[in-house]
Amino acid sequence: MLFIWILVTGIAGAFIGYMAAPGDFFWELVASGFVVGIAQWVVLRRYIKSAVWWIPVSGFGWILGIYLMVFTGGILNPVVEFLQSTGIFWEVFWLNVVQKPINFAVLGFAQWLVLRRYFQYAFWWIIASALSGVVKGGLGAYVCAVACKVGGGSISNGLGWAASGAITGTVLLWLVNNHRKNLPSG
Repeated sequence: MLFIWILVTGIAGAFIGYMAAPGDFFWELVASGFVVGIAQWVVLRRYIKSAVWWIPVSGFGWILGIYLMVFTGGILNPVVEFLQSTGIFWEVFWLNVVQKPINFAVLGFAQWLVLRRYFQYAFWWIIASALSGVVKGGLGAYVCAVACKVGGGSISNGLGWAASGAITGTVLLWLVNNHRKNLPSG
């Protein structure tokens, strides 16, 4: 399950990067949650009944996360400026590392609304999602600095989302194998 989760999440990310590469930010800002939600639903539907809700909560959670990320951007700018002043990495890297966790935490919270019904300790999903935002943001920015001229955003976005999927997929595997709730049938 983990390998498939990482694979479909990475493929969805590469698709988003490909579509957004010409400067069409609709794919990055609006459609990402829906595209990744559909890809992850393919895996998740084997483990929970109402997995179809994963798609809209992922889509709208992503959009809400984007708004919150933009809203808090001014508040977090001093942190980004301080990190940039260290001379380690560059501004876009730090922007992604500092701001993406907000977006991904909101996405994770929305997805948690589906998971909490089926798994004890599903709140770990929110934490894993925020952490995956740090990794996706940092790895995506780093790979893009190297490979965006070659593969557009497909390579950096695909690898970033795959890394994100490795973190959330590990938590999902842990939940599925150890913390399933006993739900009444019918």
